[in-house]
Amino acid sequence: VPKEVVLDTIPRDVRKVGLVGAAVSDHPRIQEIVGELADRGTQVGLSSLRPDRLKDEFVQTLRRAGYRTLTTAPDGTSQRLRDMIGRRGREPHYIAAAESAKRHGMDRMKLYLMVGLPTETDDDIDECARFVSELSRILPVALGIAAFCAKKNTPLDGMPFAGIDVVERRLKRLRAGLRGRADVPATRTRWAWLEYVLTQGTAAEGRAVLDAVRAGGRFADYRRAFEALGHRHDGH
Repeated sequence: VPKEVVLDTIPRDVRKVGLVGAAVSDHPRIQEIVGELADRGTQVGLSSLRPDRLKDEFVQTLRRAGYRTLTTAPDGTSQRLRDMIGRRGREPHYIAAAESAKRHGMDRMKLYLMVGLPTETDDDIDECARFVSELSRILPVALGIAAFCAKKNTPLDGMPFAGIDVVERRLKRLRAGLRGRADVPATRTRWAWLEYVLTQGTAAEGRAVLDAVRAGGRFADYRRAFEALGHRHDGH
């Protein structure tokens, strides 16, 4: 979308606006758009920021537009896993972004991660703990963590769910590795398994949802309904 169209679409008396898209920071003139909105006195929120796009001048522009937390998504817990799922971010990108955020007066950095990707091991978790600890020495780090759930029509469609116990064990390991450096938030791992079953499911799983809701809608009700179809919550 041309820069002029974006800016003309936003009323000048709007005090805050969100720019949403699959990869907003890939827009070739995103820095100009954010800068001109900041000049109007408009606060700007972006739906996604690729780490390799977070150059110092862009981070400074984001700060002018009201940013206090710089958010990006490593997704994988290690470089090996990031490479596997096609993420372009590498450790120097995140370090440079954290340094820029600190330099321009931001309060913290937020990282979104997936735990339980195919082939993930404890070594990947330990690498994550080591790297997040390194970042936290530059700027306070907050984590957003989700269990990996394969989605239809994506490159990892059909990949298995790691298992509720496996994901919980890895979260515990990550929490121990980051103690005193960054908090590992509670993750609704049991419900992530339900999400996985539904994203990979058919009409039969849809009918099972109805059965579970009628039985009370508790996790145990969903588990019984899905296990009756042959699904197991241990990842097998």
